[in-house]
Order: sequence, then C-alpha cells, then structure tokens
Amino acid sequence: MTCIRFNGGVLCVPNAVFSLEPFGAKVWCEMHSYFGPTFFRSENAIKPIETPSRKTWKAFEAWQESCKETSNAAVTGGESAA
Repeated sequence: MTCIRFNGGVLCVPNAVFSLEPFGAKVWCEMHSYFGPTFFRSENAIKPIETPSRKTWKAFEAWQESCKETSNAAVTGGESAA
C-alpha cells in the first residue's frame, strides 16, 4: 500500500488486492506495510472481514512464507535469481 502525506493527513492507496485461495482460504487480502493485512470476502474489497478465521490467518501465513522463499532464492543465488 502506498501512503501519500499531505497537509492535514495521509492518503493510503492499495497496491493490490490478492486472493488467498491458492493458500487454502477463499478470501482476498490487501497488505499494508505498517498496519498489516486486511481481509475481504470479494475482490471488490468493499467491506473488511472484522474477525478473520484461523483458516484465513493460516492461508496468510502460507502466502508470507511463499514470499520469503522467493526472495531468499534470489538473494542466495537459487533458481529464482536472474
């Protein structure tokens, strides 16, 4: 999420809303670098899920791990490195 400072406040604009379905939960997620994740039931991201389920958190953690694996491969010279 990109945040823009201006006189009187901050405006945050989402970079992307992505699906956690490949990781086991039929929800959508928006990730903010400071506030963390917000989960939604649809790609439209209109109303956040107030209390995410354990299944949602487990899928989010699996997504985070997949991100780490990709970055670590690039740093250590793994298959993802160009």
